[in-house]
Amino acid sequence: MKSNWKLALMCAATLVFVACNNNKTNPDDKNDPDEPTQESVLVLDKTSITLEVDATETINANVESEWTSSDAEVASVAGNGKEAVVTAKKEGNTVITAKTKGGQVKTCVVLVKNAGGQQGGETVELKGKHVWPIALDGTTADAQVNKSKIVADFRPNDVDQFLYVWENGSVYEAGEGKGLNFHGNTDGYTALKVTNLGWAGAGFCLTEKGNGWQAAEALRAAVVANPDKFFLHLAMKSTDNYAHCFYMFGSEATKFVIGSKSVYDGPVYKDFTRDGSWAEFDIPMSSYASALASATCTAGVNVFVVLSEGVQGAELNMDAVYFYEVE
Repeated sequence: MKSNWKLALMCAATLVFVACNNNKTNPDDKNDPDEPTQESVLVLDKTSITLEVDATETINANVESEWTSSDAEVASVAGNGKEAVVTAKKEGNTVITAKTKGGQVKTCVVLVKNAGGQQGGETVELKGKHVWPIALDGTTADAQVNKSKIVADFRPNDVDQFLYVWENGSVYEAGEGKGLNFHGNTDGYTALKVTNLGWAGAGFCLTEKGNGWQAAEALRAAVVANPDKFFLHLAMKSTDNYAHCFYMFGSEATKFVIGSKSVYDGPVYKDFTRDGSWAEFDIPMSSYASALASATCTAGVNVFVVLSEGVQGAELNMDAVYFYEVE
């Protein structure tokens, strides 16, 4: 089964339960002053918001709460009990937190963009002089400043290049990505959510129906010949702490992990702040030149593979995945 998903933003919420007082002397006394009233489970009607500068939006809770913003310069919040009004100030992201008297906490991620669509108001130029995109939004890829850089396009097209979810598509399902992608527009990004099989994997496959695999072999050979000139760019965001493993050109010897611990026998490359904002990585291909020297790309190669920690509900949100060559 093949699956190809675009963009996505994931929001996390932490739920703290209020413990009951076990010293209650009369189990039939519902108004025992020594036992705090059991709160309803806190629920917000929104877990993410995208606003333009100067716009406002209301968040509603089912329990009286105190409201705060992690960055009031990006978006402020004025809350009164069960209702809070968010006002966008400048482009960026912040987290709105609702906290009840009983200690329950839930959050809503707010992304603020400039009026007119793309964050920053200008097309973002991709890094390097030459580019090989794997997961990249159309607005950025089609901009003239970037289009002229693309040597070969490895993005899924549902014709001869696909994002295949392994195990008949049952290890991942579509994630809950919302909001702006890495380049600040609404074109989409790749969002995958782990099911309950204990592992999850997918590959960006270049099938025998097209010539993408030949371009991948040419790129692999170029990396081996001049490894210091090539990098892999990868952007990720999350509000959970799960780890994700990746490898390239179908070679498991190139595994690396983004996260705080090793998964699938991959070495940890780096971790990032899990606040719902995008983090980017520029991974030097010089670290994998020796492994790639013994690899060969053939028809059906997975030019980029993703493996997520096998925990049901773990989400992988990634964007702007591309190889690039510097001067």
